[in-house]
Amino acid sequence: MSIRSATPDDAATVLELLHQLAAFEGGCVTAQVQDLAHALAQGRLCALLTEQDGKAVGLLTLLPSFSSWRGQECAVIHDLFVVPEQRGSGLGGALVRAAMDMAPEKGWTRLDVNVLDWNHQAQGFYRRFGLAPLTDWRIWRIEGEALEKPRHL
Repeated sequence: MSIRSATPDDAATVLELLHQLAAFEGGCVTAQVQDLAHALAQGRLCALLTEQDGKAVGLLTLLPSFSSWRGQECAVIHDLFVVPEQRGSGLGGALVRAAMDMAPEKGWTRLDVNVLDWNHQAQGFYRRFGLAPLTDWRIWRIEGEALEKPRHL
């Protein structure tokens, strides 16, 4: 097993693993290979791949961010996926540890993660690494047509 940073050339592999994650979570991926390749090339997306026998079996994506209050860079663990046949083998934990290890070299002083409220297994998994839920904050979102034509007060 090896873990490495994804490059723009890995965009198709990243996309395939994202499709598998979306199927598990009941979501829909609309990104295209070129979208991910561009984001990886520009540093707007960081991704770690874990490979076994030359095949990608795990993915962790990170979105670089910035804390205006702290004046420091940080990142969000956005996706974590391990193929079903490899779950329980420690690959997910190895990916999270690799992200935590790369934080200082990237200058990230904080890592956040969004976890679905029904995914208690993931919540327990992240707790083992010292992550804790922020009980006072909720993610709010506007997208699609609502963003294109916002209401005016």
